[in-house]
Amino acid sequence: MDGGRVRIVDVPGARLHTECVGEGPALVLIAGGGGDAGIFADAVAMLGRDRTVMTFDRRGNSRSPFTGAGGAIDVTTQASDVVAILDAYGVERAEVFGSSGGAIIVLELLTRYPDRVHAAVVHEPPLVQLLEPDDPARQEIERIGELAVRHPMRAFAAFGVMTAPQLPRLFRSSIGQVVLAAGARAGLAAGSVVRRVTGRAPSVMTRMLGNIDLLLRRELPCFCFDYRPDLDAVRAAAVPWRLAVGRDSVGRPYYAATEKLSREVGAICSVFPGGHTGYQTHATEFTARLVEVFGELDS
Repeated sequence: MDGGRVRIVDVPGARLHTECVGEGPALVLIAGGGGDAGIFADAVAMLGRDRTVMTFDRRGNSRSPFTGAGGAIDVTTQASDVVAILDAYGVERAEVFGSSGGAIIVLELLTRYPDRVHAAVVHEPPLVQLLEPDDPARQEIERIGELAVRHPMRAFAAFGVMTAPQLPRLFRSSIGQVVLAAGARAGLAAGSVVRRVTGRAPSVMTRMLGNIDLLLRRELPCFCFDYRPDLDAVRAAAVPWRLAVGRDSVGRPYYAATEKLSREVGAICSVFPGGHTGYQTHATEFTARLVEVFGELDS
């Protein structure tokens, strides 16, 4: 195992920023839409005590720029990016955890590259395309996608409200989302000024704000509507894997989609602490649960 903490991995159409921490069995963490390696910082600090943990900024996000016009973002290509990272670090097989859009990539890894995956946890994949057109969960994602065409910052605010664990009722209204969007724009502008003056690197949140356009205008329709998972292949997957939902995610679109997938493929669905971003809001409990589930899959 290469011990380098940061490595740039060149793949067709992109240069991937990757990070590697710890020693022991290999584990890859895959972020969802808008996120990057930084969202797993607290979890990595704990998981890296007895594992080699690899994280990365997915193509086009944060520190992983496209290297050509119209860079591919399809799920199959992003699954191949994970394999390229394993190759770069000299890893034959790894445990893999993905959340949200990252969970969809894990499903593709299970069916396309099963020889590279030791075990997998698939946390709240937002496969709302599996739901009926009139399902409220699917319609909520569709509304965010439609809003992104005209008002990306307002769509990002709506996306944030959907994934946030708890917010005051005001921010769940359209007026509240306008306020959140205005705050995000102001924060992005202020952060740019501070970085020019101080030379500091952008924070994780600043990087995420910079990913908004890719998230909402390209990845959301690609992952949540255009992609069609091969359910027969998922059912037949030889790799031990587990679906996962957050205990605080009940009633959210990604919870409904995960439960639908569980029924479709007959997969067990484990409950994890927190909601859609439990690895941040409940890092200690979430990490302990993740280790527990991987232990069950390895037994």
